[in-house]
Amino acid sequence: MERKKLGASDVLVSPLGFGCWAIGGPFWLDGLPDGWGEVDDEESIRAVETALDLGINLLDTADAYGTGHSEEVIGRALRGRRQDAVIATKFGFTHDAASRSVFTKIDVSPDYIRTACQASLRRLGTDYIDLYQIHPGEFPREQLDEAIDALEGLKREGWIRSYGWSTGNTQLAEAFARQSSGVAIQHPYNVLYGDASMIELCERHGLSSINNAPLAMGLLSGKFTSSSSLPAEDVRGSSHEWVLYFKDGKPKAEYLAKLGAVREILTSGGRSLVQGALAWIWGKSECTIPIPGLKNVKQAEEAAKAIRFGPLTPVQMKEIEALLQKNA
Repeated sequence: MERKKLGASDVLVSPLGFGCWAIGGPFWLDGLPDGWGEVDDEESIRAVETALDLGINLLDTADAYGTGHSEEVIGRALRGRRQDAVIATKFGFTHDAASRSVFTKIDVSPDYIRTACQASLRRLGTDYIDLYQIHPGEFPREQLDEAIDALEGLKREGWIRSYGWSTGNTQLAEAFARQSSGVAIQHPYNVLYGDASMIELCERHGLSSINNAPLAMGLLSGKFTSSSSLPAEDVRGSSHEWVLYFKDGKPKAEYLAKLGAVREILTSGGRSLVQGALAWIWGKSECTIPIPGLKNVKQAEEAAKAIRFGPLTPVQMKEIEALLQKNA
């Protein structure tokens, strides 16, 4: 499988990654469900192993996912094969593992960054992290300088190989790109939603664009209809305001309409809808790296097969753009 560099680093990754939010299992953000329901850890491990066997080497997680459980599962899956994986994790949201609670209180102070990194290294069972990312998307601008200095320190000491930021704020991303040696911006991006200016920013600064929610929190799997309903213990069934594609567990009509308009093009050439959604992202820019959330072997196999199809053609991309404008 082809590899691409993370930004200007020497870290080589597959064209897509394995999003590890869901395998963290149930946890809560300020009292509301923030996980994807119950998961089978053994199946999660098999899914990670399958992804690695098929050439997907980028595993993207965070210390907040399951308040450390996602990292622990990855650590188990990588025993004896750490060299096969590129581990990306995140820090900044304070949490309590005993109650599986994540808090909106953030901490990006140098002392906290070092402490959080040590804890992630322990859970992951490794002595280095390939990509260490700031998790909170926004915080006071004056805290950014100290956070970057701390990350540069961890890089010099060999605890991390590179670093980045998970943010949808282009102004903050621009400041980060100008004053750091960071290699990646992680941000929401898919055929139904996304800020193209963030892609342009990454291209201009030579950064990798790591795309979370590339399947619109599962809406682009094609298995949801207007009558679908998810339980309250699923993050999509919670009342978090930032859940874009679902409301109280039901898919939003406007996104289902957009999907209906472009489904035929996305599934052309023998692709599944998932594979077409990933192909659309690759069609936008060579710097993109989608990280679909995967929970089982079947999903890992389907995602890996998308790479064989490659990106959509420029003609298909223009057709989709025109259709989405009609449904705006």
